[in-house]
Amino acid sequence: MSKIFDLGRTPEEWSAKLRPRGVELSPRTLRSKARTHGQYFAIGRAIFITPDQMDEILLREADLISQADRARRPSQRPSA
Repeated sequence: MSKIFDLGRTPEEWSAKLRPRGVELSPRTLRSKARTHGQYFAIGRAIFITPDQMDEILLREADLISQADRARRPSQRPSA
């Protein structure tokens, strides 16, 4: 069988798997983020996300958050 089917999980499965770890991520939100970052496989209307793709989604989201944090912080310039 295909590795995508062996390793890939639906957004609902990922959401359920993350919940015991204290991560509340709805399937709808995960589906949206997967589409935004192009990290999913679609077969018909079904979406599958592999562990590697999930890692990439999380890394890209963390990068977006850190960029937003840097933009919000006032610049720290040395005083003259």
